[in-house]
Amino acid sequence: MAKENQGLQIALIIFVMLTIILGVTTFIFFRNYEEATAAAEKAEEDATERRGANEKLVSDCNDLKQLMGFAATMSLDDVTAKKEEDMRKYAGNFSPDNQYYSPVLEYLYTTLQQKNEELADAREEQQSTDDLLKVREAQKDPQIQEFAQLAERAAADKAQEKQRFEAQRAQFVQDGAKVAQQLDRSRKQSAEELAELEKKLQETSVRMQKLAQLNEQKSKKLEQVQSETFETPDGEIRWVDQANGIVWIDLGQADALSRQTTFSVYPAATSNLVQAGRKGSVEVTRIRGDHLAEARIIEDTIADPIMPGDKIHTPVWTPGEQKRFALAGFMDVDHDGRGDLQLVRSLITMNGGLVDAWIDEKGKRHGEVSVDTRYLVLGQAPNAKGQPQMIASYTRMIEDAERNGIQTIPLADLLQRMGWRRQTHVVTFGRGANPADFRAKPPEGVPKTSTGNVSEVFRPRRPPAGTGRGAY
Repeated sequence: MAKENQGLQIALIIFVMLTIILGVTTFIFFRNYEEATAAAEKAEEDATERRGANEKLVSDCNDLKQLMGFAATMSLDDVTAKKEEDMRKYAGNFSPDNQYYSPVLEYLYTTLQQKNEELADAREEQQSTDDLLKVREAQKDPQIQEFAQLAERAAADKAQEKQRFEAQRAQFVQDGAKVAQQLDRSRKQSAEELAELEKKLQETSVRMQKLAQLNEQKSKKLEQVQSETFETPDGEIRWVDQANGIVWIDLGQADALSRQTTFSVYPAATSNLVQAGRKGSVEVTRIRGDHLAEARIIEDTIADPIMPGDKIHTPVWTPGEQKRFALAGFMDVDHDGRGDLQLVRSLITMNGGLVDAWIDEKGKRHGEVSVDTRYLVLGQAPNAKGQPQMIASYTRMIEDAERNGIQTIPLADLLQRMGWRRQTHVVTFGRGANPADFRAKPPEGVPKTSTGNVSEVFRPRRPPAGTGRGAY
């Protein structure tokens, strides 16, 4: 009995649960059904409203087509194609952004009005022309008669002029015969004179050759007389400050002296700079007066220091004169195997000189040598197996210098007389190293030290007072 009651209870529980589930499911189903029905009705209303709006748009579109002159049955593509065709035909000068019927119609209407006004003006002008033509037609008969009379007079004048021309022509023929006879006599006379002139020309050519040879000889003698020998100094040292490495020279603003000009220094008792040895060099750093300038000592020796009264000279600069130079050959200032053409040009220009012509490392010639060129500075001559262009330029520049009587000077001599000394030497290691940088230095290269006993010569002193404008 207990087992049967337990089975009934289980069956009852299952039945109750199924009943509850069925009720819930039925409730949910009817709830969803009502929502779906409401949504369907809403969708039907929206569709009806949209169909009405669509029909309104279609009606408006058809009305617009008819207003624009198109059939209501034409598609949008056909209307667009027709519009593009009309724009190309009637609005070709319009920008693409403004190609529409409204501005085109306005433009065509305005143009039509202007043409009508022009046509009306043209008609008025034509009427005025017709009236003027009628007046002139009425006046032409008297003018025609007058012109006929003038034509008869002109014909009579023509006959008279023709008779006169025939008479003058006969006279011209006679005169032509006389001129022909005179021309024959003149030709014979000219031939004789030409033969005599050719004879005199030959004699003159012989004399000119002799004069050219004599002129060449005199030019060589004149070149020997006028060539500069560097015997005369440009100035002298006025005061020395060895402690600060400064000197004052008797050249300045009135002498057209410029900063960075370098001078070689020679002993005071020197009478010939060519034979005397250079004892040092200085570089101008400041112009203090008309005939006073400050310079720094570039090179000197303790055994023979720069003293007041020492002479100074440079071949690049002369008081009141700008010397002109030409450069030829390989310019190697520091003997490192590399060209220093730009450095040599800078040294000349900084010292007041002017470079008229030079030859670059590729053998191309720049500038021209003229009679105003003072010196031809010769570097290392090109190798006979080197560049043909370099050899040709080098040879031509030397020939130009000889033809213009220009004095030649070696590069080393120019730098020595300028008192130039390389201030900074860069030692390169590795593949580009220069073997000369690693050779033993002579005793002169050893730095010298002071013993402490300073002579009166090297003690600080005040510079002499400057004279002229700019002195202080």
